[in-house]
Amino acid sequence: MYDLIEYLTTFPENGRFQSYVYQRISGSANNILYRVTNEEHDLAIKFTVRDARHRAHREFHALLAMESCAPNIAPRPLYLDEESYTQPVVVQTWLAGEVTSDPPQTDDEWHKLISHYATLATITPKKVDVVLETAVMSMSSLQEGLRHIQWQLERIPESHRPPILTKLLANLPTFPPSNFPTTTPTALCRVDSNTLNFIRRPGVWASVDWEYSGWGDPAFEIADMMSHPKFMNVSAERWSWVMQLYAEMTGDETAVTRIQTYYPLMLVWWVARFARGLYEVPRGLDERLATRPVGWELEAEEKMRWYGELAYEVLVETELTSF
Repeated sequence: MYDLIEYLTTFPENGRFQSYVYQRISGSANNILYRVTNEEHDLAIKFTVRDARHRAHREFHALLAMESCAPNIAPRPLYLDEESYTQPVVVQTWLAGEVTSDPPQTDDEWHKLISHYATLATITPKKVDVVLETAVMSMSSLQEGLRHIQWQLERIPESHRPPILTKLLANLPTFPPSNFPTTTPTALCRVDSNTLNFIRRPGVWASVDWEYSGWGDPAFEIADMMSHPKFMNVSAERWSWVMQLYAEMTGDETAVTRIQTYYPLMLVWWVARFARGLYEVPRGLDERLATRPVGWELEAEEKMRWYGELAYEVLVETELTSF
């Protein structure tokens, strides 16, 4: 196994090494992923970006937590090495199933997705012996959400901030809704709702790619999903249904209030994130393992405008939030 990992550090294309057949899996910007098989094993070997987020460490330990509490919803962790190779590496079992970029299309599919998140909400610090960090990007209060937006802003010179971002900043709430709880639950959060991370199969759905995971408010996971680019075409009516379903599944009486508080903050965060990318990438300030696709800049500009319009509508022109 160690010889195989050493060989894969050169990031070869599909081929064979000793008894193993390996296939490079595309789709991620922040890691290099291989599926490796032989007569005895079917594995995922993942090399991550080396940065302050400790991505491989987060992923491996989140999988350990789920292995003890909910082993059917994620891969089984097998090996972690953050020091021996140029890139940190995590090895886990490969999960078979359907993967698609489309969001759920039926009530049954939505039930399975929300059930997955409801299961995660049951994995709490008291139930596991694994030491996990706070999730990379999560919210447990209005103030924390504003700090995440500010973090993005600090990396964009004012001269490069688009007008829509300045307009949104002037309309950000300063106080949470009156019914926002003084304390929020803490549970395992995956903090990456990309549809390509979910393994769709009969029975319980599973998910992969846990490099942003950690402790956080589980209700944030729904706001994160609602605001993710892969879910841009989902209707407001469906989201209302999803929020209520999640609250019922988890028995969380304030879940909807918290989701509605985090959601507009995440829309503004995405505007800032796209603006930051448009500033940083041409200057070589956003390093990734995978190259960006042709036309990424135009796509980022279009999405930034879309998020800006929706964020302004949610913050100012509708009563979706309670602000």
